[in-house]
Amino acid sequence: MNSWTAKIRILVVFLAAMLAGCATNYSLVKPERQSVGALSVEPGVEWNRVNPLTIEGEVETWTLDGPVLNQLIFFEGVADDEPLFKPRSGAFSSAKQDEKPPVFRSNMNPFEVQELVQATIARRFQTTIAECRNLKPVQFAGERGFRFDTKFTERDDEVDRKGMFIATVRGGRLYGIWFFGAGSHYFDRYVPDFTRLADSVRIAGKTEAAK
Repeated sequence: MNSWTAKIRILVVFLAAMLAGCATNYSLVKPERQSVGALSVEPGVEWNRVNPLTIEGEVETWTLDGPVLNQLIFFEGVADDEPLFKPRSGAFSSAKQDEKPPVFRSNMNPFEVQELVQATIARRFQTTIAECRNLKPVQFAGERGFRFDTKFTERDDEVDRKGMFIATVRGGRLYGIWFFGAGSHYFDRYVPDFTRLADSVRIAGKTEAAK
């Protein structure tokens, strides 16, 4: 894809985001520390909580410029034998709904989680152009965690989306955050904000987190 074509597609995505915003409910997330399910996080800047989207489960979605342009997805404790998220009724084609989604296993190592995320992206965005790479160990939520980069091209708009996934497994559950954006601009621009947010994430106590 040449740069001119990419710019045209990003413009189309931007216009689509404005139209989608008319039918999507948003609520302001203030910069101070917030509770997100079993997670606690200090956003640092104002975000918008998005509801509804096409997915559900132990997840919550925020955005800065609209969900078509960028999304921050919180994984609040994915349990053993559960998918990262589930499609809302009518969100995908019937063929996709009939397929058994890939699921998280509590004994997965970071590389296997990376493969799970790649398979989930391919299914969710109905694309074979999905890639997860650059797996590295990091500290996350006060635990030994891992991070990796994501890249995929959504079939509907053919726009490349860059992202970063950071997570840890605690008590047999997966806790993490995934930020991605359309093109380089809507991801690279916010990497510093995302990094600061990731550094602030904490997991509630085991008793509270298990609720």
